[in-house]
Amino acid sequence: CELKSRAFRYLYITGGWTHSFKAYYEYLPLEYKGSFRCSDELINKIWSVAAYTFHLNSREFFLDGIKRDRWVWSGDAYQSHLINRYLFNDAEISKRTILALRGNDPIEKHINTIVDYSFYWIISIYDYYMTTGDSDFIKRIYPKMESLMDFCISRLDKNGFVSKVDDDWIFIDWAEIDKTGAVCAEQMLYLKSLETMAMCGELLNIDNTEYKTVAEEFKRKINEYFWNEEKGAFIDSFESGKNNVSRHANIFALLFGYADEKQRESIIKNVLQNENVPGIKTPYFKFYELEAMCQTGDIKAITDQIRSYWGGMLSEDATSFWEEYDPKVTGQAQYKMYEDKFGKSLCHAWGASPVYLIGRYYMGVTPTFAGYETFEVKPDPGGLEWFEGTVPVGDGQVSVQFKDG
Repeated sequence: CELKSRAFRYLYITGGWTHSFKAYYEYLPLEYKGSFRCSDELINKIWSVAAYTFHLNSREFFLDGIKRDRWVWSGDAYQSHLINRYLFNDAEISKRTILALRGNDPIEKHINTIVDYSFYWIISIYDYYMTTGDSDFIKRIYPKMESLMDFCISRLDKNGFVSKVDDDWIFIDWAEIDKTGAVCAEQMLYLKSLETMAMCGELLNIDNTEYKTVAEEFKRKINEYFWNEEKGAFIDSFESGKNNVSRHANIFALLFGYADEKQRESIIKNVLQNENVPGIKTPYFKFYELEAMCQTGDIKAITDQIRSYWGGMLSEDATSFWEEYDPKVTGQAQYKMYEDKFGKSLCHAWGASPVYLIGRYYMGVTPTFAGYETFEVKPDPGGLEWFEGTVPVGDGQVSVQFKDG
């Protein structure tokens, strides 16, 4: 009896007769071009386990996890492209993933049937270009970007917002978000997609100035409909009247530059530093929350959160990072998801974000022109006494060492 490919840690055999088994370890032999070591052994282990988790889920494409779905999901892949930049810098797996997700025209459903995942796919194209400088691929894929954006625009509601249509899935995150009508976080992803279309068109010398014009007007509409002065934050939905504030839209507002200076200060105080706003429970959105915090300049607070959140999984004997982790949940209940007591993925690619955060913000290496033709190195120890590591840059690498201040 031959079983299809699956992930497992042990076999439990029943019966009194003799059995013979063979298992083959199948993996993609990617070259580790990124590395990191520091004065904090827990951080070292977290980086190592994150890299291992990511490698296990890097195959023909970037997969979400090796246990359950073993599938290509666009939201997961978006983060994988960025983690790949700091670990393998392998352009081919990114290209394969982008092509596999999009498929052929005509478009009948959003990518993975999830509205936000169509937007992540569009946004990922420019990030791929900044990593690789591969304008030929952008030229090849641009018509499919246009047809997907046309599909998204065709489904806007009467107010010109992105709303749920038919059996679309407005995901955002596994969190208590008010998803009545137009959801703020979704509008911000749509706005970022419009901006990406404009940038890619400019790169290819295509006159698509309408995307830039629409984006500027849409940014004004987001502020008009979703910014709540009394809450000092963006609300999830204006249609429900609940004025619910979650972290998600506000994190995007910081990351994408959609909050002015006064709004930024208000969001940091009233959302990021407000324990009454429910915390993030998935490594998926921890990626965005911690990056937003990095951009506010408090890297030491990031170190504490990485130690607490990812270190918390290690304290539960994790050998790879999980799909979801809530420190308040203990025992066997930790493994429950989707109404299945052992349904949670315990090796999930979006759990590998410490690799990205450390390369981008601790070692401080980032491209300032496509393909690292020019780049910045701006290290920040984040409270660590010393660190050393490498970041892949184009066809080479940058080595960074920090010690004695």
